[in-house]
Amino acid sequence: MNGTRMRKTPFFAAMVFLSLSVAVGAQKPDPAAQKLADQYTAAFNKGDSKAIAALYTADATRVGPDGQLIVGRAAVEKIYVDGFAGALKGSTLTLQPGRSQPVTPDVQIMEGRFATTGVAGVKGRYVNTIVRQGGTWLLASVVTILDPPAPK
Repeated sequence: MNGTRMRKTPFFAAMVFLSLSVAVGAQKPDPAAQKLADQYTAAFNKGDSKAIAALYTADATRVGPDGQLIVGRAAVEKIYVDGFAGALKGSTLTLQPGRSQPVTPDVQIMEGRFATTGVAGVKGRYVNTIVRQGGTWLLASVVTILDPPAPK
């Protein structure tokens, strides 16, 4: 019995190592997702609603931190025009991309964390579906969820 256990131990150790290696590799953000996150951050921090909207597909959907559903690139641009004139004026954004999961060669799900500063200073999570159109990755669906308030 001990001989059998001894032979199985290296096999199981190798399987655990392999599993952990695959899991760790899957956690790395995809370079395309990182580039899109960098472009979004730069546009937000400049207050450039037109550049932000250009990162969305024409028929994109967006659920903002307030739960409001926005449909279409033009509606996304308007939300940011209004936001940068009001509550988002002077705000900055930080994105921390997390896991990226390919669905097909032209579709990925990416998740991560966000934080804004300024009047509308909030933190939370995002889950985005990005699609490749004409060689460029665009946001097809964005869902943002605010972190719960800290306990008092």
